[in-house]
Amino acid sequence: MTIPRRHTHPPPLNCLPRATVDTAYTPTIDAVLKQLKSSTRRLQAALASHRTELQVLERLYYKGKNQHRTALFWQRVAEMRKYGERVDEMHIDDVVESLRLAFWGDPSSRTTKLLKGPWTHCPDARVLLFVMERCSACCMLIDRARERLLHAYESFTLMMQSGAFLQLMLALAAIASRLSILLSEVRGALEVAWSAAFRVLQTTFPAYVGKVRQLVKALPLETPPAPGPSRTHSKSKTPPADPGPGEFVDEDLGSSLARPPTSLAPEENVVDTFDADATALSLSDEQPQPPDSMSFSLSNELAQPIEQSRVPSPAIKPPEEISAPAMPSAPKRKKTDGESSKPAKKKKKKRDEIDDIFGF
Repeated sequence: MTIPRRHTHPPPLNCLPRATVDTAYTPTIDAVLKQLKSSTRRLQAALASHRTELQVLERLYYKGKNQHRTALFWQRVAEMRKYGERVDEMHIDDVVESLRLAFWGDPSSRTTKLLKGPWTHCPDARVLLFVMERCSACCMLIDRARERLLHAYESFTLMMQSGAFLQLMLALAAIASRLSILLSEVRGALEVAWSAAFRVLQTTFPAYVGKVRQLVKALPLETPPAPGPSRTHSKSKTPPADPGPGEFVDEDLGSSLARPPTSLAPEENVVDTFDADATALSLSDEQPQPPDSMSFSLSNELAQPIEQSRVPSPAIKPPEEISAPAMPSAPKRKKTDGESSKPAKKKKKKRDEIDDIFGF
């Protein structure tokens, strides 16, 4: 088993004229060309965004290399950069595009007007096998890169919990997530291109089908949970069910207070009356009978439920019959003989002539 390489020289292009191809294979080749065209567009768009993310990662790596090169999380950054460059160096979009253009003959004879018309040639088996091998090798590299990106993302989210270099960790985690999504899109387009090349090989050159190595299936990768401290304090593993529309959830008082259930005696009748302005609770029952014996037991007293107050509440009149009661006037207190409302005035002495002389 040969190890797939990133750089491999393509075989010389040998094309067969369309006249040598059976006309029964024409619809199959037409459908294959449509698949190759859509696959090429998907690859070009995804890899263009992939290169943009690599440029951002390259600037972050250049800025923080001297400061963080001894840190453990920086090794994850170096792995992201390495695998990203390897995927980009394969130029797999150009490989798929070259297979599509091979149906129009030699590159020297291609023109824009010729490419707008129907296909004129069919590539030979070596070209088809080369493109399938390149697609398979790129899929293996993408699977390995996505696996390392997942480990890098987990490392960054753990680093976030310490709070150190939080902005840098957020940027690196976002780049790792974005690169993984883009590589998943690239792999999906490569699977379409591989299947299209296999159909052409199976149709025109069935003798070479035994030499084809099957495409490696994508490994299922779990998406890591979003970082953040857990805010649930409940010890139960099953979360509480959400209340439906129109339902009300009572407050959870916990199990710290174990109250015995209060049961009313059969002779007690509880009547609830609700009016627009007031709610009354009237209880009518008989006084409890004295116990037969005078023995006292603390456990028996604690076992008995706490009864509600037996004071009968006054009946409430309807709102239309309720009238504001007149404020009673306080009775007047009779005054005693020694009390007087006003102090007694002093009697003036009669002035005589002697007082006038001396000025009294």
